[in-house]
Amino acid sequence: MSGGHGEAQSMGLAEVERADLILLAIPLAFCAVYAVGSLLAGGYAAPVAGASLAAAALIVDGLFWHPPNET
Repeated sequence: MSGGHGEAQSMGLAEVERADLILLAIPLAFCAVYAVGSLLAGGYAAPVAGASLAAAALIVDGLFWHPPNET
């Protein structure tokens, strides 16, 4: 069997870029803020608004303050 794929390389933490971490942090932050907000507020609108603001802050950071570089 001829393989052109080569040897599989593991991806280390040093190769993870900031944009990847932001993409991971957006849903995590949304869920965390929503969970805490729903425990404290007990409703639906306030926790969703808080979680949306937290996710929006990460999106703005990833797009405008620290945009990804194409190299």
